[in-house]
Order: sequence, then C-alpha cells, then structure tokens
Amino acid sequence: MLFFSALLLTVCGALAYPETYTSCGVDHTVSASPTKIVTMNQGATEFMLALGLANQMAGTAYLDDAIWPQYATQYAQIPVLSSGYPTESEIMAVNPDFIVASYNSAFREVYETTPKVKGIFSAATIGGPCTGVYGNDVKTTCRPDLHSKNIGTFLMVDACEDTSLRPDTVTEAILYTEMRTMGRIFNKGAHVETLITDMKADFAYARSQVSTSMSSANGQLKAVWLDCVGRCCKDANGDPDPTQVFVGGGAGAPGMIMTEAGMVNAFKDKDANWVCVSITEVVAANPDVMIIVDASWDTALSKLEYLYNHSSFCDLDVMKGARHIHIPFSATTLSPRSGPACKDLAIAALHVRTGATTPVGESGVSSFDAQVFKQTTKNLKCTLEYDKIMYETTVLTDGLPQDVTSGLPQSKNSILPCVLAYLVFICFSA
Repeated sequence: MLFFSALLLTVCGALAYPETYTSCGVDHTVSASPTKIVTMNQGATEFMLALGLANQMAGTAYLDDAIWPQYATQYAQIPVLSSGYPTESEIMAVNPDFIVASYNSAFREVYETTPKVKGIFSAATIGGPCTGVYGNDVKTTCRPDLHSKNIGTFLMVDACEDTSLRPDTVTEAILYTEMRTMGRIFNKGAHVETLITDMKADFAYARSQVSTSMSSANGQLKAVWLDCVGRCCKDANGDPDPTQVFVGGGAGAPGMIMTEAGMVNAFKDKDANWVCVSITEVVAANPDVMIIVDASWDTALSKLEYLYNHSSFCDLDVMKGARHIHIPFSATTLSPRSGPACKDLAIAALHVRTGATTPVGESGVSSFDAQVFKQTTKNLKCTLEYDKIMYETTVLTDGLPQDVTSGLPQSKNSILPCVLAYLVFICFSA
C-alpha cells in the first residue's frame, strides 16, 4: 500500500506542470521544476536543502551564521556567490531560472550608487526600470520583471513588499501554506509533508513542556526577543537612538516561534515583525527570559555585554539570574529550522528559568555557555544574585561567597551574617 501511495505521488507530481503560483501578490507559472536556483538568504537556502534540491541550486548567498549541521555536506557543494547580497552580475553569471529570498531587499531595483550601491537589479538585466511598485514607502521590486525574463521568484509572505499582503500575524498554518506552495513549484510535495509532520511534533512538544513546567505562571513564560542594540533604532535626526532597542514584535517569525513555544511575547501587541521599543518598556515588561539573537555581524555576546553594562536593567530578575537564551539569526526567519528552534527554545528557557536539564537539539538555540557568560559579564555594572540562578551555579558563582554551612551559593538574604554578629556581641558582653 505504501508503495502504491509513493508511486501515485510520483506520477501526480510529474503531471503537475505547468504550475501557476502567487507569491506576495505576484503571479508566475513554471513549466518544470527549476534547475538553476539561487537563494539570497540563509533561511531560503535551508528550505531548498530541506527539500532535497542541492543538485538544482546554482548559487547561494548571505550566510548569517553557521549552516544547519544536517545540511552542511550538501551546502558545501553549492557555489557561494557572496557573503552578503551578491551583485547583479554575480547572480546573472550563473544563469538562474529561479530566485528564492526571505526578505524583499533581495529583489530591489538599484536606487542609490554613492557612496555604496543599494538595491541589486537594473536595466542591465531587466531591460528598463522595474515595474513592481507597491507604494511610496516601499522600494520598487523587480520580481515581475524577472518573471518576464523567465526567472521565477519566491518571497516569504512575512516580507512582502506590499505590507498589506503580509499576514497580521505569522502562524504555524501560514508557515505550512508557504511550504506547500514551494512543494508545488519544485515538485517536492512529499518532502514538504514530511517536514510539516516533524514541525507539528516539535511545536506540540514545546508547548506541552512549557505548559506543564510553568503551571504557576498559567503555563507560560514571558519573553523579550532582543534582536539589535545600539544601531538599529534611529532618532528624529536619523542617528542611533541609545534609548531604544530592536525587539521581536507580534506579527512575524519571532512572534510565531515564541507563541508556539508556549511563551508570552512581551511585545505581542506591537504590530510588526520587529520593532523599536524604549529601554523603559523592556524594564517594565519584566520578562522571565530574554532571547538574544546572534549573527556574524552582530553577536549575541556583544548584546549580553550591552545589557550587563546598562544600569537600567540591573534590577531585573532575568539579569540577576542569568536567564538568557542564545538564538542564531538563521533560526529567526521562516525556515525548516522553525520547528526545531521552537522546541529548543522551550528547552533552553526552562533550563535557565527552572534548572531543567533536558538537552537541546542541533537547531543552534541554547542557553549561553556558563563560563563564557561569566567572563563576558565580569566586572560590568549588573551583577548576578545567587538565589536567582537556577542552573550552572558552580560555574556562574565560582569565586563568589558561598554559604559555609551548606556549600550552596549564598543567598542575598542569608541570616548567617546576623548570626555571626550576634555571637560576637555575646562574646564581648560576657
């Protein structure tokens, strides 16, 4: 029976073309599975690898951090066009028939050339100005024009150029819809359904673990998703605003991952994928855990140092208890890593919040190495408190005062000093 089911999927897949699809409001038809795919972002790259399309990829670009280990061998076989976005000439040199991206910036027309070129495509490829215009506040997209040159495109729905086409909130169901569309384009429907089954199991596991472990908090943990500090938020003059930080909002992939992990997103009411909020708002949110994004151009350790050197954060329990989670940037966009990242996020959050010891998987999401954490935050303004730390206390409290009667970290409210003072008083009074 399984044999005939597989045969049916194969036959039906072979008869699927031509396939017409819509991506972010732009229609296109493919007559066969693309064979010269270029991926412009890591999430898009990992999606193609997850679908078993390595042999159909002509190039890849913009690696945010380490490729997911399970795809490392396939990835090593694909030409890397650029460490960031490739130039128009680098893309066209591999004669692509399809381009996949996680962000709309991958399809922008060149709109500035000095001092640095911004945008990618021009008349050299398109033959004239790009015609995909969605509003005054959105850069012109070249996707319809690429289609006219027989180069298909796919853009993740949470990054549509026309923001009115983005979902109000990215959900598990929306992710599956995007995956099934890709399955039709590349004739990989069976692969997609396997991925979806695995993702559903990961999401369900994460929700269940947090719910059962945090019943006293209505089964949830409040989290702040810290994406960027010091440079991403601008003031009225366009200069970096030191009073704000860039966090995961309620509409995009970060919000979905937190929700599916059974957490309360502290900024779920912010209608954006990512949003600038004031430091005061973060402090007022008083999160149980902080999720800190790590990228090659903006490391998690630099953010950790920023937090612990900023006195506004020092009174938060999340700081005193070192309740921070490391997440690679590549796991923060819609990708096949979304399910495993969600599962590992729940495991890591419970580790730093309750001391749970379930090991994480290989999504890249984890608590910080305790030794590295201690060295990074050493001698900064904010300090750890023994009775707030629920994990790795031996390492995190190494060299700090210990309770001599129990060998446990000394509580801030320990009565031992009072007892010693009383004994001294008795001795001198005798």
